[in-house]
Amino acid sequence: MLVDSVHLEFGKLTVLRSAFITAETGKVTGVLGRNGAGKSSLFRCIMGGIKAQNLFVRFNDELDTDYKHIGNRVKYLPHSLFMPSRMTLKKAFELYGVDYDGMVAFDTKFHNYYRLQFRELSGGEARIAEMFLVLKSKADFCILDEPFLNIAPKYVESMKALIQEEKKHKGIIVSDHLYDAILELSDDLFLLRDGYTFPINSKEDLVKHGYIA
Repeated sequence: MLVDSVHLEFGKLTVLRSAFITAETGKVTGVLGRNGAGKSSLFRCIMGGIKAQNLFVRFNDELDTDYKHIGNRVKYLPHSLFMPSRMTLKKAFELYGVDYDGMVAFDTKFHNYYRLQFRELSGGEARIAEMFLVLKSKADFCILDEPFLNIAPKYVESMKALIQEEKKHKGIIVSDHLYDAILELSDDLFLLRDGYTFPINSKEDLVKHGYIA
């Protein structure tokens, strides 16, 4: 998947200037950037949640200009909880076509949660369930926006392992402020700064762009 020439502005505020990003089956693409750099805006533009002034999306040789297939081909985990609070896990897993037994295998305590509503889970538990749904969906690509937010360290490690497993079947784009985790996971890495994306090949590149000291 290629997303290119993304330009987004709100009045006099320009958020993205010809930004681009790529994703490939078998790879994790990491996206780093400071708060307010426009990472979430870029992802929402890709998904059609925000209408950019300019945007080019291509799946292999197929140009997607009307977003009819985005929701089927790309599943998105926003940086905040997105499942309706009164939806049960049973219903959510049915809608996403994901086997709940896999969730139980991932964490046995979910054995007792099948008929619970998302509002009955802790924030961390709901986040884990949402991330599992997105990663295990049949989509060709996944976008994970701050997936490790409010997740206990032991689950961060489990989720990193799940991401590595699922990239065998899909392309995964992930952004998080735990930049060490992103560096470890990523096959390709980009930094979003001043509305532009910059390919990153080493920690030295992050220092050069002022992301880390």
